[in-house]
Amino acid sequence: MVKIICKSKNGQVFKCSTCKLTHFEYKNLNFNFTNEEFKHFSNYFLNLDGLQWELKNANCFFKRKIFVPAGLNNFNILLNNNELLELKSLFSNTDMSSQAALSMFNCNFSNN
Repeated sequence: MVKIICKSKNGQVFKCSTCKLTHFEYKNLNFNFTNEEFKHFSNYFLNLDGLQWELKNANCFFKRKIFVPAGLNNFNILLNNNELLELKSLFSNTDMSSQAALSMFNCNFSNN
């Protein structure tokens, strides 16, 4: 059985009673987390200052200026501030946020 925790225009967070994981889907991305991993992941996004990163990375080649490492050196999630605000709205409605940051998301990227 699947329990939808929260939905937005482009994404959703839901729990599966079979696998016991929290699933996050946004546009063409999907992540499958334990409860603790999801708390850290969502908290990372809730604490990002999108406007600051868009200004800092204004001169980089990529269309989207907010870079989020996805755990591998060669894979990043790229967002614009509107997408980040949608994610913040989605994550703030899950009641699963935490204050600790997951180590794989402790990087900040600047391509200036």
